[in-house]
Amino acid sequence: MRRQVLLANLAAAAGVLGAVMLRVFPPETTAWYPECPVWHYFHVLCPGCGATRALAALTHARFADAFHYNPLVVVLCPVMAAYFAAAYCTAMRRERFTWPRVSGPLLASVCTAALLFGVVRNVLRFAN
Repeated sequence: MRRQVLLANLAAAAGVLGAVMLRVFPPETTAWYPECPVWHYFHVLCPGCGATRALAALTHARFADAFHYNPLVVVLCPVMAAYFAAAYCTAMRRERFTWPRVSGPLLASVCTAALLFGVVRNVLRFAN
């Protein structure tokens, strides 16, 4: 087995292990998950706040809970899964593990959406 295929398999195993950890040790009942530093120091929700709880809820197929914790993560999960699947399939076919290229405008759009999501969720939080 070539080194690149091994790297792809290790990355896949790390993803599966992460999902298993979130399923077995949900953040709601486990104290060792780290607190968001943005929340800790500034008491505002960053675009990633609630991502760990959202991913844990997804491992239990609790989609409404996951969406409540962080809708951005729920929307981006299938996109990221497809992105990894493309890299993994390429590694298996060509024995070369490389991440697919993402165009600059697409990356800028995703970053802008994440920034706007962070602003809107805090505006709505403080408005209530």
